[in-house]
Amino acid sequence: MIISQPDRVLLQEQISAYTPLLKGDLLDIGAGSVRRYFCPNATSYRTLDCNHASGADIIASAEAIPLPDNCIDSILCTQVLEHVAHPNKVLQEIYRLLRPGGLCLLTAPQMNELHEEPHDYFRYTCFGLRVLFEDTGFVVEHLDQRGGYHATLAQMRIREMINQWRPYERTLVMWLLAPWSNLLTRYALWRDTHANDRSWKHAIGWCVLAKKP
Repeated sequence: MIISQPDRVLLQEQISAYTPLLKGDLLDIGAGSVRRYFCPNATSYRTLDCNHASGADIIASAEAIPLPDNCIDSILCTQVLEHVAHPNKVLQEIYRLLRPGGLCLLTAPQMNELHEEPHDYFRYTCFGLRVLFEDTGFVVEHLDQRGGYHATLAQMRIREMINQWRPYERTLVMWLLAPWSNLLTRYALWRDTHANDRSWKHAIGWCVLAKKP
């Protein structure tokens, strides 16, 4: 049993939509052994994480990856950029590693509570992400929003409930909160599909697909 969250649902949809475009040798930055996404067209899949206990294939900072230039075809980096102190350095490393024509699929939050403190540094708008990628030399092919006003509001409410009630530590609370969170998530996502244009000024986060020329 899990607590449903709009961000988790929408994030999985975004990643599932774009990972078939990732081909060849793939590096998943920020992933330990517990998170390996299905990338059907990748011929190899390696993970990188700075945590020695993560079980990742490569233990290193995303700001200084111990691999040679132009050695990777595709890079996946989900919900990592907010946790690095120098995001421009991470994008420069991604650009350096990719072969010409290589793709980077990256997701980042615009709204989220503090987490993994003290290593929680930034939140990103679509405009900020585009500037970071284009300043590095990438061509941004897709920039997709994750959630509107209703999903954002529901995400905040559910996260506050998790922080206050600690359902993963209390079985009875989990039995009460899990169905409620599922209903609220479904309702919020439905409301977003029927919302007006102004509701899309709010976003949980963004998904970027960028190519190295």
